[in-house]
Amino acid sequence: MASRRAVGSLIGIGFLLMILAVGVSYYNLRTGVERQSNVIIQDMAEFDQGSADETLSIQYVELTPGNSLNLTIKNTGNIISQLEWIGVFDITLNKEAYYRVDTSLNPLETEKDIGNTSIVMNPLNTYTIQVLTRLGNIYYGEYPMPVTPVTGGGGAGNTTYYYVQDQVDNYTPIARGTHSLFNAMKAGPDHINNTITEELVTIDNVNITLIDDESFEGTWPPPGWLENSAWNREASEKYWGTFSADFDGGGGGNSGTLDSPALDTSDATVVYVDFWFNEDKVDPNEFLLEYWDGTSWDIIEDLGNYGTENIWHNYVDKIIDSQYFVADFRVRFTALGVGASEHMYVDNVTVIKTAPGNSYYDLDLEAEWTLLPSKTNEYLSIYGGEMGAEALRVDYWNGATWVNLITTVEPGYNIVDVSGVLTGSTFTIRFDDTTEEGDIIQDSWVIDSVYLHLFD
Repeated sequence: MASRRAVGSLIGIGFLLMILAVGVSYYNLRTGVERQSNVIIQDMAEFDQGSADETLSIQYVELTPGNSLNLTIKNTGNIISQLEWIGVFDITLNKEAYYRVDTSLNPLETEKDIGNTSIVMNPLNTYTIQVLTRLGNIYYGEYPMPVTPVTGGGGAGNTTYYYVQDQVDNYTPIARGTHSLFNAMKAGPDHINNTITEELVTIDNVNITLIDDESFEGTWPPPGWLENSAWNREASEKYWGTFSADFDGGGGGNSGTLDSPALDTSDATVVYVDFWFNEDKVDPNEFLLEYWDGTSWDIIEDLGNYGTENIWHNYVDKIIDSQYFVADFRVRFTALGVGASEHMYVDNVTVIKTAPGNSYYDLDLEAEWTLLPSKTNEYLSIYGGEMGAEALRVDYWNGATWVNLITTVEPGYNIVDVSGVLTGSTFTIRFDDTTEEGDIIQDSWVIDSVYLHLFD
């Protein structure tokens, strides 16, 4: 019996020790769990506090020239913010996609060019943009960006949009072109548009000298002139200078021609032929003035039967007959059967054509802002619609000359950083076409809105 009691006591003691051991283990486990739970709760509290302290502002949503997404984001909180994802929701096509991004922003830091070259967007579609951070916060932007305008320059707020104010013509060249509705650019984008159209510039008729007072003072015959037979350069008789063109007759009667160079009068409205001539004993029909009409020679005047001999006559002809408006018009002086002791002289030949000026389409329209505040970040935004075949440029006035900002305005947003060039309270731009003289096609361009986005 004693041994059985001893065994029972031992079993009881062992069971008690087991209960104690289990209790201690449970206590240790529970204590460990509670301690780990407290750490987790503390980490979660710190995470929540960090999440609450993180604040970002999507300042600008734009597209690169290749239509990749480009964000400007400011960290307005007091902790470092780590960006991890960008979500792009195409509202127009009802599509969505997410893209990894690895960018950190220090407190109060503004960073431009945040995006991904693979995030290619259609500039004509509407999007919602999400930026997700490591702390789980989500920040939203829109493309096209909604614009909250102010009136003219001035206005309060850290981020402000200033629509273009006035149509001006302050700088050379003079204004050319028209706005269909300039005020449409002071709102939107809202599909209320202004159409900019080139103006036809008409150049007055111009006089072009084709032969400039040829007095035969140089080489014989002069460059481009053609002569045969007895035509030569004569010093004994002249109207001006040292020489004239001379033809001397012969015993059997000499004949020959003196032709001017071929002259392009194809674009002429009037041609003037002006020269001086003299003749000695020449009979009628022996000294002729002829014109080439592109096909044949036409007799214009019998200079041998013109008037008093042995004096210089000034012959002036205003040609309005379009048959002489050809690419190879010529003036000819013809001697026919001129006998011995007969002479004829020509001097100071001038041919002038009047042609229409080269009319062309041109554009030069200025627009201006005044009373602008000074901000750290400054962007010019132009929202374009349908564009003409010719590229539309945008320049700014730097105080001395025009400097290009946008080489080609495209449909949708055209955004350029002007922080380095907007140096005062007044800012002037101009819309300018790329082809001026020689532009024979009238172009027009649709502009929805024009504004400056200024923020710190």
